[in-house]
Amino acid sequence: MSLRSALPVRVFAVAAGAAAIMLTSGAAAGAGAGADEPPKGLVHANADNACRLNVRTGAEVTSATLTTLTCDNYTTCAHADPKVPCGPFVVGGKYSCVGPKGVQLTDNRWAEVLYRAPQRAYVAIACGAVRV
Repeated sequence: MSLRSALPVRVFAVAAGAAAIMLTSGAAAGAGAGADEPPKGLVHANADNACRLNVRTGAEVTSATLTTLTCDNYTTCAHADPKVPCGPFVVGGKYSCVGPKGVQLTDNRWAEVLYRAPQRAYVAIACGAVRV
């Protein structure tokens, strides 16, 4: 049995502004983080949005799509704020999606991710889930 499969995974939500961000806790998140910095989260799609989350070139719904994450594949958050996983967020274009617990929401917060570093990439954070 691998260490990863032996560790429990907890799911919880953090209220952040008008929407809640679904978070999961597990061993894989934050791998490679230094001892003095908080671990960087891993962002992926949530099941409420049919397991689809677009990674875009900018913080706008009109920005080019680089890839679409599923519930099973992740990209690393660019920031590691100890109070807000994947934050601080960028304020950009408004989007709507189904958030945690099946609630329809509209938001304008985007998380910068390290999809093709050093190029910037963003996800609509309220539509995804973060594993820390």
